[in-house]
Amino acid sequence: MNRISAIIALVPSLFFLGCGDGGPGIAGVEGTVTLDGQPLADASVVFAPQSGRPAGAKTDAEGRYELSFSQGRKGAMPGVHRVMISTAADASQTADGQPIPARKETVPAKYNASTELEFTVESGKTNVANFNLTS
Repeated sequence: MNRISAIIALVPSLFFLGCGDGGPGIAGVEGTVTLDGQPLADASVVFAPQSGRPAGAKTDAEGRYELSFSQGRKGAMPGVHRVMISTAADASQTADGQPIPARKETVPAKYNASTELEFTVESGKTNVANFNLTS
């Protein structure tokens, strides 16, 4: 598994990990993702810094997201990030054992596995990072 795939696969765990008080400084990041002018729902959005821990989110039905750094902490580390956006998901199960089918990738590789996207997170403010993707 390449580094990008590994980071995307870790997105769900970002919401359950804690780093305790006194963790690194972070700044809020929110935005909207569209694909060919339409909101991209249920996509993973990962911001990976040059060094340090990535932050991630899932888009809602309108393509909106807000990054989570760790449990209870929203945002990402300040600095330049590679941004990966993906709709692919492995098959899984709900908490009560109901199957969730796998989903194929609908986003071009230039936005995930071979991402060309970058965003600079600035400290001391809420950053707005909108991504208008094309097929």
